[in-house]
Amino acid sequence: MIIVPTYLEKSGIHGFGVFAVDHIRKGTKVWEFNPVFDIRFTEEDFEKLPSSVKREIEIHLYQPEKGGDLFYESTMGKYMNHSREPNVDFSEVGVGWATRDIAPGEELTCDYRHFMAEVDHIDYL
Repeated sequence: MIIVPTYLEKSGIHGFGVFAVDHIRKGTKVWEFNPVFDIRFTEEDFEKLPSSVKREIEIHLYQPEKGGDLFYESTMGKYMNHSREPNVDFSEVGVGWATRDIAPGEELTCDYRHFMAEVDHIDYL
């Protein structure tokens, strides 16, 4: 879940994005896994869900290890958009750090390749 003040707004990158309310200093922890808001489940459990639910959440699912558990964030962090030059680094499992100072009103971005085992299905990466 995102642990710094943010808001959801239309993005110039894609659809909606997450934007900083306040200045975020380089090195600040921006996101951390929280089992209350970040749901972890198996592919088998996902397959048991009603098809309408699967369609709703699958765009925001990620799988850090091929064949491993799936993760779904229920907070607005799921709207962070991809960048090849992200301002939030997710290369450490379970945490995201600001890679540089982030200005108020600036969109928070991440590199999906940091936390997704497979990205071949994402054509813009």
